[in-house]
Amino acid sequence: MTVMAHAAAGVVAAYMIQRATHQPFHLGIAGLAALLSGLPDLDLLWGWWHRRRTGGEGHNPHHALWTHTPLFWVIWGGILAWGFHLPLGLVVALALVHLVLDSIGTDDGIMWLWPWRRQQYALWPRDLHAAGARGLAFYRRYYRQPLLLAIEGVLLVIAFIILGTEIIRPF
Repeated sequence: MTVMAHAAAGVVAAYMIQRATHQPFHLGIAGLAALLSGLPDLDLLWGWWHRRRTGGEGHNPHHALWTHTPLFWVIWGGILAWGFHLPLGLVVALALVHLVLDSIGTDDGIMWLWPWRRQQYALWPRDLHAAGARGLAFYRRYYRQPLLLAIEGVLLVIAFIILGTEIIRPF
């Protein structure tokens, strides 16, 4: 999925978690959720650096790194939650939502069973990087997939409704 889908899913997940636990939801939580839901993609930086250093081209294999696994995010999410005094469930849930989206909207999936298995699992895998598609060519292929377009669209609409109600609420 794209950055927009991850951020929107973070807002929606945080809203649902905060409401389910009878905690307040406000724009600060929404911003934090959008930011935290993108954290698993920080490993893109390593992929870009590594590819540049080795002179490689093509798809960034960041989904194949241990930093894109549930076990890593349960442990790292616990450290982040403790260090920044954040709700553990919220931090871990946002990372797991990110990983679920990466299992749907990619051609390679993630290693759900790492460290026991290095196999990557993808639901509805799409051959989005065929023929070396990158950049704009990749996004053209991506947004021509009805399922991916629908998921991203629904997440964005729900997130905007949540944010809109939070902005209007004080009035």
